Amino acid sequence: MGMCSRQERIQKDIDVVIQKCKADKDCLFADFRYSDSTFTFTYIGGPRSVLQFHFSHHYNTYVSSSDNDEDVLVTTEPIPIIFQRIAAGVKTQ
Repeated sequence: MGMCSRQERIQKDIDVVIQKCKADKDCLFADFRYSDSTFTFTYIGGPRSVLQFHFSHHYNTYVSSSDNDEDVLVTTEPIPIIFQRIAAGVKTQ
């Protein structure tokens, strides 16, 4: 799998996340921004928090939050799965 196809997969995953959130009137996230190596969005269901996914060349995704930038999740899971887990965690708090 070359770099181009990885970028295409990331873009497709991000598009899926954004479309699902736009379709859900109760979505707790907004202000989606994407560049070649980052995907950033804002939690709007309480005190605002900016979350960021950073994509490495080693197929890892680093997830951090403006609330605690020292607590970084490192995963290889697809972006929609990571996003679902964040959303589920936020809704159960």
